[in-house]
Amino acid sequence: MKRILSLTTLLISVPALSATQQYNASLDNSQWYLSSSSPIQCTLEHPIPRYGQANFEAKASKKINLDFRLDSFREMPTTESVQLKSVPPQWRPGSAPQLIDTVKFYQQYDGYVTKQSAWRMLNELERGQYPTFYYHDWYNNDQVVSVGLSSINFNKSFDEFNHCISQLLPYNFEDISYSILRYKKNGSLLTTFSKKRLKMIGEYIKHDDNINVILISGYSDSYGGEFTNKQLSEQRANSVKEYLSTLGFSDEKIKVSGLGEKHHIADNRTIIGRDQNRRVIISIEKEDI
Repeated sequence: MKRILSLTTLLISVPALSATQQYNASLDNSQWYLSSSSPIQCTLEHPIPRYGQANFEAKASKKINLDFRLDSFREMPTTESVQLKSVPPQWRPGSAPQLIDTVKFYQQYDGYVTKQSAWRMLNELERGQYPTFYYHDWYNNDQVVSVGLSSINFNKSFDEFNHCISQLLPYNFEDISYSILRYKKNGSLLTTFSKKRLKMIGEYIKHDDNINVILISGYSDSYGGEFTNKQLSEQRANSVKEYLSTLGFSDEKIKVSGLGEKHHIADNRTIIGRDQNRRVIISIEKEDI
């Protein structure tokens, strides 16, 4: 008889399958720790012996966010449909596993769980459950593999992770990567809004080690002499550089230019137009990782 079993059928009795290859930390070697804790990123990690690493990650953003990544020592050779269940520990018999989600692990990529399902995994761990993934193992003749996250030693690190999340900035890199700062007339004094904007930029970049370069370009209106306006635009751009330097950002990564009356964006014959032309543009580039 030809053997045809769907993943769903095979997993109905997964906990009882002797053919299932199980990976999870034991009572003696279950570890949870924060590998990154800053205002721009919080990462909670859990090694899974002989399998790889589990990571929960939240980042600075306007929105609530959480991603889970399951790193394996071996790449996923095919795209697999994966069941994620909340499994009671062995010392809590009698409770049936509960389905959290069905996800896909894509070929040659790490396993990902996002949004509400990732939060559910944390909640289940807090309750003492083991969030566990089940899928067919291509490397071992399609044997079913279970990869579990141990809740042993979880709560202390979870408290630290929650505290880190509470300190995340309410904006991300995309929000500050391109900014226009406005100046008051005949000087290098920023408007109130621009002062707040510059402070936001500084608060972010001092925590991001992947920033490659910051381009600062100063511009003026055409009120006054051309030479004076060019000097004023340079002064404004350099004042921004000095501020960022005081935060510990490397001078070598900051490129400054004063362009004076070039590239007006509004009519200089009006007060509103001149206000718009007096500006410094900050463009920030970072390394993709």
